[in-house]
Amino acid sequence: MNIKEQLKQYRALKLELEDINKQTRDVSLHDSVKGSKKDFPWTLGTKHVEGVPEEYYDLLVRKSDIESQLRGIKSFVDTIEDNIVSKSLKLKYMTIEKDNYGKCKPPLKWFQVAQRIDCGLSGDGIRVKIDRYLKNI
Repeated sequence: MNIKEQLKQYRALKLELEDINKQTRDVSLHDSVKGSKKDFPWTLGTKHVEGVPEEYYDLLVRKSDIESQLRGIKSFVDTIEDNIVSKSLKLKYMTIEKDNYGKCKPPLKWFQVAQRIDCGLSGDGIRVKIDRYLKNI
């Protein structure tokens, strides 16, 4: 999958991660255990542990996979030296805005990205700049 396709998937992955976090938070198990430290002076202490039931392990694997993909995309965008390209990609593909009811708004249009960056380029100008940048990497 090329980088543009990965960028287009970013929002969906981020929302899926939110869902997984909600599901696992609701079934998360918490406990504490007492034990001594493994080195001298072996003082007694309490450790807090948490986990999820075994039937949710697949979700944790998916969560790890999603987090890895998101880190890769974010890392790529963060290394872009062209400020306009970097900001544009973040606004267009990575920003998730919600309305007053918590419902996700659609991604910004290119003209909205241009308005927010206010760099003197039109929406089409920014789109072309992004396309050229991604084509040349």
